[in-house]
Amino acid sequence: MKTSSRVALLALLGPAVIGGSATAADSKGCDQACLTGVVDTYMTAMLAHDPAKAKLAKGARYTENGVELPLPNGLWRTLGSFETYRLLVADPKEGSVGFFVKAIENGAPVLVGTRLKVVDKQITEIESVASRLAATIGGGPSSQPRVDQLGDTPRKQFLDTLPENKRRTREQLASIVNTYFTGIENNTGDKPPLFAPDCFRLENGSQTTGKPAAPGAEPNSANFSCIEAFRLGYYHEDTRLRNRRILAVDESRGLVYTGVFFDHDAVVRSYKLKDGRTQTVRNTAPWTWMIQEIFEVNADGLISQVEAVLLSVPYGMRPGWSTGAHLTSPAAVHDGFKEY
Repeated sequence: MKTSSRVALLALLGPAVIGGSATAADSKGCDQACLTGVVDTYMTAMLAHDPAKAKLAKGARYTENGVELPLPNGLWRTLGSFETYRLLVADPKEGSVGFFVKAIENGAPVLVGTRLKVVDKQITEIESVASRLAATIGGGPSSQPRVDQLGDTPRKQFLDTLPENKRRTREQLASIVNTYFTGIENNTGDKPPLFAPDCFRLENGSQTTGKPAAPGAEPNSANFSCIEAFRLGYYHEDTRLRNRRILAVDESRGLVYTGVFFDHDAVVRSYKLKDGRTQTVRNTAPWTWMIQEIFEVNADGLISQVEAVLLSVPYGMRPGWSTGAHLTSPAAVHDGFKEY
């Protein structure tokens, strides 16, 4: 990367670039295997409903769906079992690890995204998003039942190691992922993200790109490829993508674990797509998605795989954390929205 480009990117990312005050020394030699072991111990402690069995530092904080809870509480009390699916992004440089797991809570399925901060091989921060997997979207009933397509193991692209000469720097990966967030924010179809031809997205385990349309039904955004949906101008009602945070990066696999909030101000009631069709916005009140999202950037520097855990939260809600590298939301700047 040219010096001028790197300086420009660092300015974009801000002073908290890839971890802010965190340094390689913070993890105290906790490599990928160590971080994976911390996750294993954490999950075992959750199943036992006993925080004392986890590697928790004194004063460790826990949030679940943006709310700080004492331990054991929330999922720590209600979790019954984990299924085999687990997608993990370990970042030894920042002492951070994020992971998605499928679980059973009181007999019902739940998909959980969790970010752990590890210092001296102990957990100091726990940030979880738990999506209870019912046929709902935006807080109301969905027109179609939710179909779980995660299976038992992550997609191959998430697991493959990139050749060393095809790996991007942390700053480059953050910049590529930010094209996704900036592309959605008030999308008009004129600035599509850097998508690979095989781009595939699952949200709460359900396919939301390239999905065959039902016979006789008018296609929606989920029925188009990643690039086609953006180029048509879908998502224009996503009026502010803020609290964009890079939470963990694995350069060897091109993985970026992020946290983000999607605001919908409900002012946009309908809009024209590039193909001339009118898209009507169903939600009548302002609302927000809280999301943890994992991106896989391929050897060509393009977004190939996307996976998200998300849930509807009160409009304008903030994450309760400032941890991570902060990416700028032009809409938040324009609106004077205080993100942290």
